[in-house]
Amino acid sequence: MKNLFLLLIFVFGLSTSTYCQDKINTDDLIGYWKPDQESSQLFFWKDSFGRLQMQEICESTGQPIDLITLRVEKDYIFTRTIFVENNWVTENTFTFKDKKTLQCLVTGDGNVTIVYSKVK
Repeated sequence: MKNLFLLLIFVFGLSTSTYCQDKINTDDLIGYWKPDQESSQLFFWKDSFGRLQMQEICESTGQPIDLITLRVEKDYIFTRTIFVENNWVTENTFTFKDKKTLQCLVTGDGNVTIVYSKVK
């Protein structure tokens, strides 16, 4: 019985530590992110209330892309944006490949996978 109890504690502890590792730390997002192809540049910061904020800037025009939705989930960031110049609405799912690399799956009016590298 004691061994079963110890085994349960070990398994629970292991699954809890794995869960904690998979969770996004929004502090790792803070900064400037550059895409691996012509796309948009990303900027993440926290406002005075500690809420994560994001701005995308189109590389080709220099125009901001309007953020409709920003949602932080357990292991990804979800955004919905609209580029007013051409009325494109996209849904973007950002996942960490490592602390300095984000992968973004773009769907909607544009369909592409973009890899972002953290610059600062």
